[in-house]
Amino acid sequence: MRRLLIAVSLLGAVLVTLVIVFLWPRAQEQAGEVVAGTVDEVRSSQIVYLAEPGVFVVAVDEGFLALSHDARHVGDRVLFCTSENTFSSPAHGERFDRLGRYVAGPAAGDLGRFPVVVRADHVLVDLSGGPELPGRSTISDDPAGPGCEGEGAESPPGFYTDGTP
Repeated sequence: MRRLLIAVSLLGAVLVTLVIVFLWPRAQEQAGEVVAGTVDEVRSSQIVYLAEPGVFVVAVDEGFLALSHDARHVGDRVLFCTSENTFSSPAHGERFDRLGRYVAGPAAGDLGRFPVVVRADHVLVDLSGGPELPGRSTISDDPAGPGCEGEGAESPPGFYTDGTP
């Protein structure tokens, strides 16, 4: 009986160790949260795309923004245009600046925003309440440039083929 108790205890310790080692980022999540990466990873990339929930995580001076990829016009999806530093929809040409503020097109407002928290050096996006849907911003610094509209191809996912994150 004593040997069985020792064996079960050792097996339990091994299982706890495996969970901590292999699932640590997941262990940091709360219900409805998804890990975007470590603070350093997101800052280094500047923009990270989470394909499954359809969210861009943007590093900004004040911390991080989590923006929906929904252009807020008949289900259109935006991609990030590296050459212009904007989000735009290949379908109908909606454009948003790097902060998700409305620039042009038929979108109902700015890109939706999700709450972001930093916990244990990981950037987490809270998807539980859905995105906040702000109205259209009025910005005067309309990004000029060649644009990416019409290309439509993306590589890597979430980004136009003209650049990488």
